[in-house]
Amino acid sequence: MATTGKYLSPKNQYFTRGICFGTFDPLHYGHIRLLRRAKKICDELYAVTECDSIIVEKHKPFSTEDQRVEDLCSIKYLSGVGLRTPDKDRAYWVRKFKADVLMVGDDHKGRWKEGEKLGLPIVYFPRTNNISSTELR
Repeated sequence: MATTGKYLSPKNQYFTRGICFGTFDPLHYGHIRLLRRAKKICDELYAVTECDSIIVEKHKPFSTEDQRVEDLCSIKYLSGVGLRTPDKDRAYWVRKFKADVLMVGDDHKGRWKEGEKLGLPIVYFPRTNNISSTELR
């Protein structure tokens, strides 16, 4: 696979379209660092946040889904942003953005079986120390 001189993934791969799924609630510098690293191994990078009805199953949302989408849209590393809903699941967004790689923090290692079901390689990035959405909430 030809590269454009950018950083290569740990397995020396470069991708066309990457996708990152997450709640991004609240969005913090650890997320920004992950997205910056992810953009270094693909031409286009997309992020998909979860709708409030999905987040509320885990915790009370810190910000609204509109705020999360707006905040993600302001990040220069992203080519597009989506909102995961019961009708528009992860498979929908992978197809919509034509993603060829899934990128997540390494705190998800061993827990991201859905990525394998989506038929995409998964690249794990090191977690940023001393920052946590759970702690911020």
